[in-house]
Amino acid sequence: MEINIIVAVSLILGSASLFGLIVGIFSVYNGRATRRLIVEEEKRTQEILVGIKEILKEVRETSDKSVELLNKIRETSDRDAEMLSRNTEILDRIASKVF
Repeated sequence: MEINIIVAVSLILGSASLFGLIVGIFSVYNGRATRRLIVEEEKRTQEILVGIKEILKEVRETSDKSVELLNKIRETSDRDAEMLSRNTEILDRIASKVF
């Protein structure tokens, strides 16, 4: 009976040791695979961020050009308004002399 208990305990401890060894090996493999995946994802994230920065740079340049165009349009509109005002004054003077 004592031999069976010793054999059983030895089998349990041996099985537990083997299980621990298997779990340990897979945890090391899993840890390395996880680190590799994290490094790859970090590189891809950096590439995406560089792409986003380039897009934002282009958007900023386009926005600056749009602001310049709008300023030119405003200047042209202001000149046109001044010219219309002068033409109206001239027409008013002509109308006052004719009528």
